[in-house]
Order: sequence, then structure tokens, then C-alpha cells
Amino acid sequence: MDDHPSIEQELRVVKRVNEAISLAPDVEAVASSILDIIIDETKAENASLMMPTQDMSRLEIRAAKGKLDDYSRYSENTIGQVFSIGEGIAGMVGLSKEPIIIEDARNDPHFQPRDVKVKIGSLLAVPLIYGKNELVGILNLSHSRPNMFSEKDLSLIKFFAAPAVLALRNARMMNDIESINRILREDLSMTDKAMEELRKNALKLFNYLSIGILAVDSDGVITGINKKAIDLVGLKAGQSIYPILTEETIKRLVLDESNHSADISLHGRVLNIECTPIPFRPSWHTLISVRDITAERFKEEKLLRIRDQYKDLVENAIDAVYIIRDGRFILTNKRFQDMFGYTSEELFGLHFRHLITTSSLREISKGLKKSKDSNFFVSNLEIEAIKKNKDTIYVEVSIGSLMVEGKPAFVGMVRDITIKKQLLNIKTRFLHVASHEIRTPLTVIRGYAKMLMKQESARLTDEQKEWVREIKEHSDKLLLFTNTLLDFARINAGKLNIRRQPTNILELLQHMTRSLQIHANEKGISLVLEADTDLPEINVDPLKIEEAITNLVENAIKHSPENSTVRIYLNKIETTNTDYIHRLLGQDSISIRVVDQGPGIKPEEAKEIFSEFYVGERGSNKQGIGLGLAITKEIIHAHGGKVWAEPSGKGGQFVMTIPLNTQAT
Repeated sequence: MDDHPSIEQELRVVKRVNEAISLAPDVEAVASSILDIIIDETKAENASLMMPTQDMSRLEIRAAKGKLDDYSRYSENTIGQVFSIGEGIAGMVGLSKEPIIIEDARNDPHFQPRDVKVKIGSLLAVPLIYGKNELVGILNLSHSRPNMFSEKDLSLIKFFAAPAVLALRNARMMNDIESINRILREDLSMTDKAMEELRKNALKLFNYLSIGILAVDSDGVITGINKKAIDLVGLKAGQSIYPILTEETIKRLVLDESNHSADISLHGRVLNIECTPIPFRPSWHTLISVRDITAERFKEEKLLRIRDQYKDLVENAIDAVYIIRDGRFILTNKRFQDMFGYTSEELFGLHFRHLITTSSLREISKGLKKSKDSNFFVSNLEIEAIKKNKDTIYVEVSIGSLMVEGKPAFVGMVRDITIKKQLLNIKTRFLHVASHEIRTPLTVIRGYAKMLMKQESARLTDEQKEWVREIKEHSDKLLLFTNTLLDFARINAGKLNIRRQPTNILELLQHMTRSLQIHANEKGISLVLEADTDLPEINVDPLKIEEAITNLVENAIKHSPENSTVRIYLNKIETTNTDYIHRLLGQDSISIRVVDQGPGIKPEEAKEIFSEFYVGERGSNKQGIGLGLAITKEIIHAHGGKVWAEPSGKGGQFVMTIPLNTQAT
């Protein structure tokens, strides 16, 4: 059973949470929206939101909704039970700041049954934490029957807990600030005493914010400061602000009535300071907000180091290349940026979900779920992508795992196959139609030919019997041709089904060599296999790989002179000798080379020899329709590998590489 919510459900929830955030500063609307999501997306019959009191000693139910309720109930005061921190299930979660699933509430020692109308059989409680340790609230989900909540429900709540916390905090903060602004706008001609009282009340409201707030008079003396600011700047009310901001800065703010923002280093931290002059009477004050951005700066510097570390390798790549960590792009090259229409700065930190369709997200998720090895490589996944201008394109993407600064990341390359996809669709339809149109009359011709050959009573002359035999022989060849066309049409249609399994490649090649030697004996050709003996198993489709290698070896036999030798080399390639994407992944490959003693391959022929229906000079006087090597290319490509011909003046040489630790796509 899957312990994680589906991609569709996650996307649906993200959309609704974003809508909840937009409802700020209406705290009631935000809280109601969060409870609506819980009731709609989980098995909960009832849901409630508990918030801590100002002194953080108790938890009060502020909002609640049942499955049968049309609307949520909300109040700035408690609308239900109150628990002390550490008391009952909610109090225990508030104290530990860890979620809990109670499968059977009746038998749980922490559950406190009270005189309530709601019957509780099972319970899920999740803390809403801002930053490292600030308790914003607790979400309680309940059901009348036991054993109704699972890890999947917990994963879903955790999934949107962070944005839910921000939505609630932002709503409360904006609501408080809105109240202050409303009072300020009401009457600027208030008495000095009333204005002083307002200033004190405003600072009281700010005292519990997660950012530092302090007020400074025109002489630079701190007239009010909240707890967070005391912790960050190490100053108290009555002290001078000048150790942090210069006297000139404070006076210029008042004179120009302008804002000021700066990053400073203090006590081993990086602080962002924003200053705004406020016309408090009898003199101007400066309102200063202070945020600890040490972690942000550290993260930025760390990401810049990562970008510098991989920049040359990624920028020099022929294909579009990306590196993603925590779902966000940390490095892309120029080809990737041009493909999607974004600048490097716009992509940096952007979540990859913005660049793909919902269906493609499912395909990627499906591919990654099959990856059991931490060192995997998912190759040639065809998906729909979205450019910045909202145009949809088809791309072929490869995904590999990479450890970046001790954290898991994804790296890969992307190819735009939109035009190729359109042409392939046209070609595939034509091949299907052509093949079927040929097979239908061909089946009839072959049938009559076979019947005439078997029928002893047929009054045929020897010459006529030879004609029938030739009809049958050429019909068989034509049938083989149409079957090959259909196979290739299926591959072009994306129906090449790869069934990977751990495979001993050396044993596979030894078996193939023995089987193909029978065919090679007809020309007196010897097949020689030279292989490394310490090769690991590779994760491939053995039948498809056998077909691909057989095509290469049979091609070599066909073009070799009689009584010659065809050599097959099997070796492991170290990372440094493979292409850029596998170097980035630190991923080794195996190499299979087939070398014959036939005519050489010209450079221009080597470029085209794997194209469909191509018959080069090596095959000009031979039988064949030019699809065997094209099929080989598609099979190896589907395994994340490469295949090519080495140009040479004498003797043909074909090479294929297959990366280790690849996963099924």
C-alpha cells in the first residue's frame, strides 16, 4: 500500500493552500479553508484547529468543522476544550512538537475523554511549527471508528503543513498591522498621551512576532523593542541604536522621510535591517525590523559554490543539462535556458513543477518510484514540458541521482523532440498502413504457394514447380520485411517495452557467441569473445540486448570475407572515459565492441549507418532493408546507452555502451 498521497492530490492541495494564503488578513477565512481541505481530502469526520494562548501555557480550539457541517466555526476566543501544554493528546503534541496517530483512542492512556458530543475512535494530531521551534497551532483529525488514519493521511497533512503555517501567521500578522494602521489613520490629531498609549499597544502586538521589531526616537534611543529584537541585536529599551546604525543614518531617514535597508554582521550572524520613519508625536520615530538571514546567506553561498563546482561540466555539455535539489533548479546551462525561455536567474530556485504538465509529473514520479538503488539513472523518459510563454513541447529527459554537499540531488539532460515526435507520428501511421496493406495479399499468395508445393496431384512441370518455390521463397522474404517494418513502427510509436532484470552480460555474450558461430561457420568465420571477468550484473532487458548485439554481429559476419575473424570485446569503462552526464553522476558503463575484417567505414557513412532504411557502401551488394542497425540504436537508446560506428580504412568496428545502475522507464 502506498504511504504517500498521489501527485494529483498533492497538486490539488497545493492549489487550495495557495488560495488560503491569498485570503489574509482574514484569519477566520484562512483557518476555515485549511479545515475544508482536511475534511475534503482525508477520512476525518471532524477537524479542529487549536492555537496557543499568548503566554504559551494552554491550547484553545479556535476553529472546527465536521463532515456534515456546511461551514466552519471560528472565534478569537476558544469555542471548545482547553488543554494545558503537556496535557492530553493535543497538549502532548504541543510539548513534543511531533505528530501522533492514535489508532484506538479508548485504549490510549494519554486520551482524556471529556463531555463532548463528538465520538472519537481514532485521532491524528499534527503540530504546526514555524521556523525551528515556534508553535503556531495544532491540527486535530478524528473519526468515530478506530484505525482510520494511516501514514498516507499524515504525509498529506505534513505536505501542506508548512504553507498552512505561513498562511495562518501571515493572516494574524497582517490583521494586527491592519488594526494598527486603521487606528493611525483614524486621527493623527490625538493627544500626546493617547499617542503614547497607542505606541505602547502597537509594540505589544509586535512583541510576539518572529521578526525583531524596535522603535528608535530622533536621538537614536530605543523606546520600544520586542523579544526577538533583543535576542538578535543584544540591546534593550533605553540604550542607543548607534552601535548598529550611525547617527547620520537615523537623522537622514527623518529628514528625507525615506526607507533604509541593509545587511549587517553582528555577533556571528547576518542580519537584515529595514528602517521606516513614523510620525509619532511629539517627535519622529524610526521603526526598525530585524531578520536573521544567516541561514539564507549560508544557503546562497553554498549553492553558489555548487554552481561553480559543476559549472564548467554543465556549460560545456552538448545537450540541455540541469541539476535539481529539493525540487528546485540550482544549475542549468544555456541550452536548457534557451529551450524553456527562462534566464539563469529566473530558473535558479524555481520548482521543476512549473516546467512540466500534470501527466508528465505522474510519469516522472512513476519512473522514480521504480528506482530502488540510491545510485540510479532513468533514461530517455518522454514527457510534455511547458515553456515560459506557456507553449507545450515534447522533451526526452534523463534523470540520475547525485549527492551535492551531502544532500541528494537530481541531474540529467533534456532534448526537445517536438518536431521528431510529429514526424514519427506521420511515419508510424504510414508504416502501419503500408505493412498491413502488404501483409494481407501476401498471406494469400504464400498460402496458395505452400498448397501447390504440398499437393502431389498438382499437374505442374518441373519448371512450374521452380516458379512456385521462388514465389514461396520471395513471399517469405517479403513477410520478414513487413514484420520488420511493423516492429520498427512499434518502436517509433514508443511501444518498445523494456523489461529490465539483473543480467550477467558475460554469460549472455558467451551463449550468443556459441549460437551465432553456427551461422558464421557457413563462411568459415571464427567468432572470438574477449571479455573482462570481473564485470557486475547490469540491469537490462536480456532479450532486447541480445537482439541488439545479434544485429551487430550478424552485420559483421555478412560483411566479412570468408575464413576471417570477428572479434567481440566486452569491457567495463571507468567514469572518466564516458560522456559528461555519466561523469557528473560518477557512473561507470560497460562497452561492447564488434570488430570485423571486412571493408572499412567512411566518416560520412559512420554518421548515417544507424539511420532507418540506410544501406551504405558496405551493404550495397548485400541483402537487407537497412532497419537492423536502426532497431539496435533504439534498443540501446532505451537503455540509456549509445551505439556508433568507428570510421576506418579497413575493417568495420561498432561500439555500444550501457550505463550501470539504470532503472526501467
